Amino acid sequence: MKKIVLCAFALTVFSAANAQESVSYKPTTGTVTTEVGLIGGLNNANFNLNGGALKFRYFLKEDLGLRLGLAVNNEKNEGDGTDTYSDFNSPISVSGTKTTVVNTNTLKIGVEKHFAGSNRLSTYGGADLMVGFGKNNSEVVAENGNYLKREGNSSSFGVALFTGADYYIAEKVFLGVEAGLNFLSSKVKDKDVSGKFGNNEESDTVNGSKNSKFETNVFGGIRIGYQF
Repeated sequence: MKKIVLCAFALTVFSAANAQESVSYKPTTGTVTTEVGLIGGLNNANFNLNGGALKFRYFLKEDLGLRLGLAVNNEKNEGDGTDTYSDFNSPISVSGTKTTVVNTNTLKIGVEKHFAGSNRLSTYGGADLMVGFGKNNSEVVAENGNYLKREGNSSSFGVALFTGADYYIAEKVFLGVEAGLNFLSSKVKDKDVSGKFGNNEESDTVNGSKNSKFETNVFGGIRIGYQF
């Protein structure tokens, strides 16, 4: 949050310093922009989409833009571990190589209304529709062939209201910040569990769940982008 506040302050200072400029760097009708949400701030920036966000915008008018965003978070970990499942007819506990895979992908489609600002600073507000898909799998495999595997999927749907600002540090290149409010409904689907211990093989299904949450959230933090 501190980095976001500092970035917003920098945008304001730069805007005041360049208030007398007569040339506008901001998008016009038909402009297409793309941007990446930075991880780690400007001093330790990471452009990898693993946990970041990619966004495209198309400006129908100078003050009205459509946007398409994609947030990707894919993680895979492998190491020694143990897993136990006690709801089989014969409970299974397996120790060996444990692999976990967690994927969370979110698609956002929205609209932005831009305000007057200055020749370099463009402030805006808008709304997004959000659709998400996720996967959470784990498997422990022993040297003797015993295993315990869990496979589950999730989905989400929601809307977001946001406000933000872009500051053009050069022609067609900008830094930005964005923050907003989410309403998100998520569903964890039934999880399949299977295992083998000796000659005993079992399978089961764990019921999923559904929940909604209303929260204030900061999207992307510091962003960097450019016009085509």
